[in-house]
Amino acid sequence: MYRNIFSVYTGVLVSIIEIILSIRLIKKWFIEIQYIPISKLEYIFIEAPNKFFLILIFFYAISALLGGFITAFFAKNAKKAYAILTGLILFFIALFHIFFYTFPIWFKIIILPIFFPFSYLGGNLIEFLQKKKWIN
Repeated sequence: MYRNIFSVYTGVLVSIIEIILSIRLIKKWFIEIQYIPISKLEYIFIEAPNKFFLILIFFYAISALLGGFITAFFAKNAKKAYAILTGLILFFIALFHIFFYTFPIWFKIIILPIFFPFSYLGGNLIEFLQKKKWIN
């Protein structure tokens, strides 16, 4: 039981760290927001161009996939279920994030349904790799 809790915690933590690092990385690519400090995150989201949010959607999907992958890797049983639980926790964190920061409406609509399918795919990928004996 503790191993499964640890796996969900680790998957969510890795996903959050990956999202934060991707925001810092993407911020450097755009001159408009390059010099705004990361502590002023709301100003970054207000001043950012639409390309910033398109790339951010890609990184959100990758972080959910990675979180589901890591959760399923460390979980002892019900790997897909714990990967979906990771997606649920990430969904609520993103929902909380959307209420407190200003995003374009299209970004709010697109971002919320991303976490469940991609975290499920991460859990499914781990089960596939373990079934083929490529990962123990």
